[in-house]
Amino acid sequence: MKRMKKRAAAVLSAALFAALLAGCGSDTAEDKPADSAVQGAAVKKIADIDLSTAKDGTYNAESSENSEYGHGKIALTIKDHKIESVTYFGVDKDGAMKGEDYGKKNGQISDPQNYKKAQNAVKANAAYGVQLVERQQPGKVDAISGATISYEQFIEASTKALDEAKK
Repeated sequence: MKRMKKRAAAVLSAALFAALLAGCGSDTAEDKPADSAVQGAAVKKIADIDLSTAKDGTYNAESSENSEYGHGKIALTIKDHKIESVTYFGVDKDGAMKGEDYGKKNGQISDPQNYKKAQNAVKANAAYGVQLVERQQPGKVDAISGATISYEQFIEASTKALDEAKK
């Protein structure tokens, strides 16, 4: 019985390892997202921000505008030199908040793949705020694959808001 368990564990380990390798080994452009998390994180690596001089309060900031995807807005609350809460969302190029309709045309899903990517960005925006509260530093927030522009806008907006808190 022990021998069977060891053998089953070895087979399972080998299968998991093979699956990992299969997922990592492609070099075709089709298999690589145009904006992977690794690329996004490498592009906007920033140093830690000293929160010891941050004043209590709520600080708002916006990222730069992207002509195709809009911009991001953040409101973060500091208390006792810690980030206590973060609200971050995207605003499309027409000025509407990115939500469940983001990626639709005239209220309809005309391109399911595009809609899925757009909704990935909406979900990522919420995740970025949660990570910032947990990790206390914009540079420690992980980029989410497929939402690199949102990530870069989040980093810019959160850094601006934290700079305001230190003035």
